[in-house]
Amino acid sequence: MQPYLDGMLSDEEVAEARAHLKACPGCERRFIFEEKLRHFVMVAASEQMSDSLRVRLHELRTPQA
Repeated sequence: MQPYLDGMLSDEEVAEARAHLKACPGCERRFIFEEKLRHFVMVAASEQMSDSLRVRLHELRTPQA
């Protein structure tokens, strides 16, 4: 699935993957989830983080004594 999402398949492989997704509801649901997840991560990674959130995340990463 990842090579398909990454656009790394040949035209023949793309056609085969699309045919499989059309015939397999489970894989189609998984594909839609992966596609939405990639979009969400891309959007989230491009948004500016507030200073308070940056501090809070740093506190979570830093071991507490």
